[in-house]
Amino acid sequence: MAVLLTAIALFGVGLVVFWVEPLGVLSVLERLTPNVTYRVRTDRPLVALSFDDGPHPTFTPQVLEILQRHDAKTTFFLIGERALRHPDMVSRIKAAGHEVGNHYFMNGPALHHSDADFVGYLEQTERAIGIAAGAKLFRPPGGVAWPGQLRLARARGYECVLGCAYPHDPMHPPVWYIRWLIGKNLVPGAIVILHDGIRDPSRSIQALPQILTAGSKRGLRFVSIGALLRGAGRQAGASYGKTEVMP
Repeated sequence: MAVLLTAIALFGVGLVVFWVEPLGVLSVLERLTPNVTYRVRTDRPLVALSFDDGPHPTFTPQVLEILQRHDAKTTFFLIGERALRHPDMVSRIKAAGHEVGNHYFMNGPALHHSDADFVGYLEQTERAIGIAAGAKLFRPPGGVAWPGQLRLARARGYECVLGCAYPHDPMHPPVWYIRWLIGKNLVPGAIVILHDGIRDPSRSIQALPQILTAGSKRGLRFVSIGALLRGAGRQAGASYGKTEVMP
């Protein structure tokens, strides 16, 4: 009975951490995975915004229009095969002054891929999205990768980036939750994760103007992840110790 109660309690704590994302938990994650960037420690009033799984011919333009209205920049983590299908959207993203990051070649886990396949797909995506000189950012599909895969990415100059304000929008939570979760974690150096390439990102797109307005009222400026790293005096791909598996 004691074991069962303990398991139930741990499951309950896990659910709370999953849905509430207390910033205090980040210190534990950063110790367990020292080469994964969840946030950037800085006193400058900068917050990094990011969008995953694009480009999408319908939803990405909606995000771009909102960002333009609010004078905000972001990092789009693009899927290689989607970038090949929509090269015009990749061009529009770059023309608007946004950053592109590598989100692998297909929308699915990379855990079952060999090292050779992993590197091949990583490089195919890099060519498809045309990563420029400077920050090279990688966000594994689903946010998970083997330690060896992360070492391979880092050996090619990539910094592996997750975030600290992620409202699980692929699960289609209500708009109020998206605004609340991001709003409470919106502090200098935070990295926000949203999606423009999922089946229905309408709730995230609906919440985006309010998120940008809330940050502006706090004196925060929304920038790309590369700009956040530079603002804190960091270079993407710098070595910070051994690579660990991502949670």
